[in-house]
Amino acid sequence: MITSSSSRPFAAYLAIVAGWFFSFGLQTTLYPGVVYFTLGESPERLGLAQMALTLPMLLLLPAAGVLAERRGRRKLLIIFYGLAAAAAVTLAALLATGSLSYPLLILYALGVGSCGAFVLPARDSAINPVVELANRTGHPITLQKAVILTTIAQFGAQIAGMAAGYATRWTGPAIMFAVQSGGFALGMAAAFQLPRLRTRRRDKPHVLRDLVDGVKAVFTSPVLGPMTWLMIAVGFFVVGGGFFVIIPVLVRDIYGGGYSELSSLLVVFWIGALLANLVLARFGAIERPGLVIVVAQMVTVASLGLMALHLPFWGLYVLDLGWGLGAGVAISLSRAVVQENAPSGMVARVMSVYQLGLFGGMPIGAALMGFIVAGLGPHTSALIPMAGLGLFLVWLATATPLLKVGRAANRLT
Repeated sequence: MITSSSSRPFAAYLAIVAGWFFSFGLQTTLYPGVVYFTLGESPERLGLAQMALTLPMLLLLPAAGVLAERRGRRKLLIIFYGLAAAAAVTLAALLATGSLSYPLLILYALGVGSCGAFVLPARDSAINPVVELANRTGHPITLQKAVILTTIAQFGAQIAGMAAGYATRWTGPAIMFAVQSGGFALGMAAAFQLPRLRTRRRDKPHVLRDLVDGVKAVFTSPVLGPMTWLMIAVGFFVVGGGFFVIIPVLVRDIYGGGYSELSSLLVVFWIGALLANLVLARFGAIERPGLVIVVAQMVTVASLGLMALHLPFWGLYVLDLGWGLGAGVAISLSRAVVQENAPSGMVARVMSVYQLGLFGGMPIGAALMGFIVAGLGPHTSALIPMAGLGLFLVWLATATPLLKVGRAANRLT
């Protein structure tokens, strides 16, 4: 059920996305810097602090998906964007007064991570009714194009946030955490402009049954299952294994770089992802998204393999850009396919399981790759995620109907 007098609900939705991901991008540069430079903590405690940001996703995402279907999504977005803004401005005040401690920083991470767990399924499942309303009010747009434009807004805002993080060297982290709070507040203000996206569900089965039904709907589907398995593989091999571990070790131990080089590589990666989505938007409807996703991930496989070579540092930027191009295609198109094929009334649960695949793979991949890199070195270790992802893509292409997925909802051709 949708009620609103707003004629531009999709514009408000894009502002909601941009507000969150600007703040998220800024956080990726601010948060580890506060742990490692301002507080002077050890690498082990830095790792624990980073884990605190993602742990709530693992624990709360499935339940958050159920909540998004049982409560108004607009209301959830307003509440949790507001809480995230309050957490960031509180951290800014603690830094400004010299009162911040490591336990308080962990509490901040758990709080913001929890907000993210509840925001994600509510925001992702809201796009379907927003697109429906836009089409009914004279602003026609397909779901696939809406997802691509949303992904462009996400990547653009995230890159802007990362770039803003460079100002921390002049302003200090307190002011920049206040800026981060402003990004969350912008998203909250935009959520007030959304229509009231009430759930269509009239039944209220037990929460555990809802959780089980959501997982079952994903992994028994010939379309949703392969897409989710792909996200698990990307989280495990690419993000956790490669980006979180191999890239930092290469920067420090092989190229003698530091924080600025690592940050610039992060920006280049997301620029590649943004460019990929700009190209997708120009192409319009992609008739064989499954095939395009597999081809794009083969670019990622090649980039991982080339990292085993002793390249000049500029070569690492080129590989990183290719990596981002492949990731941008996979993230955008797989999300569109999942949105189109999610059963009616289960979109939030399905999206939470889909996203959980990515977040579930990351910490496990990072932990394992840390030991592997310590034993083999970063160059040889890059061959492991290359081979792992390559073999996984072969399995997806031959054992699942992924290559036959067409763009129309619930269609295999």
